[in-house]
Amino acid sequence: MRKRTRVFLEGCKVHLKCGVYEEERKLGVEVELDLEVESKNFVDYEKLYRIVLELSQKEFIYLEDFSDELIGNLCRQFDPDVINIKLAKRSLPFHNSMKSAGIKIVWEKAYGE
Repeated sequence: MRKRTRVFLEGCKVHLKCGVYEEERKLGVEVELDLEVESKNFVDYEKLYRIVLELSQKEFIYLEDFSDELIGNLCRQFDPDVINIKLAKRSLPFHNSMKSAGIKIVWEKAYGE
């Protein structure tokens, strides 16, 4: 039997300098992050949170760019098997009736990595 543990952060509110519009990158946008990391190794959720906060200080055009950098950091730190990320912008730069809009990404370690 192989034990697999999933550590998660749910509903993490982060202020990101992220967006296609310069105003979004200058002023920032409120983003809600759900993050789940599955690994055979110990994953410290406080360290997960600190990685997210540190990365949120940088500027990105797309949420995918933030996610790619987050995945890279998590892979170096925890050697995960699976990473699930959901990022939802709570404030959008156009008139709308949505609660949020965003992306979901599932990263899985390739065989032999």
